[in-house]
Amino acid sequence: MIRRATQADVPLVARVLEMASRAHLPKGSWDFLFEDPDERRRGLEVMAGGSVPSWCHRERFHVAEADGTPAAALCTYEATTLGDTSLARPIAAACEALGWPPERLAARGPVLGAYLRVFPDSPPGVWIVENVATEPAFRRRGLVAKLLDDALERGRRAGWKSAQISVLIGNVAARTAYEKAGFASVEERCDDEFESIVGAPGFERMTQSF
Repeated sequence: MIRRATQADVPLVARVLEMASRAHLPKGSWDFLFEDPDERRRGLEVMAGGSVPSWCHRERFHVAEADGTPAAALCTYEATTLGDTSLARPIAAACEALGWPPERLAARGPVLGAYLRVFPDSPPGVWIVENVATEPAFRRRGLVAKLLDDALERGRRAGWKSAQISVLIGNVAARTAYEKAGFASVEERCDDEFESIVGAPGFERMTQSF
């Protein structure tokens, strides 16, 4: 079953944010922003379930259940209806909830700056699919394919003419899954500093027309 995420799904959404950022790598951008695992969990749960809207908030997520258990999720949005695609406010809210002084967040500037240089833009009028991940115990059950099919159908019904998804360069499994769902690579954004921090050259932007 695929359904909208609820407040009870916030822990799952937080884990999906973490897993999606890691992709095929040992660590992702959230690991470098929130280096302590407990702070990372709490910070991502604030972003997923707090009062600041964003494309990391559970309101933008749909969940796939397996054997009655929430097992995978992804988010969808369109830039103008979302209103603000920047993660500056939700990240600041998470850091405030963790009790970080401003200078501690400022010290993460290189990580955030490198990420912003490589992550694709969210063009208005395009149905964006992001933050795709499955809990390890439920992988290889086709949940991502079902979530993608559902997400794309919702985009078509909403009247959008194209969809976009991003993938870390080198994440062959995800790229293959997205190609099967109809996406094709149209752009790469690379950055030496991002690669030195995260371990991947950057992101691919993949699109499809409806």
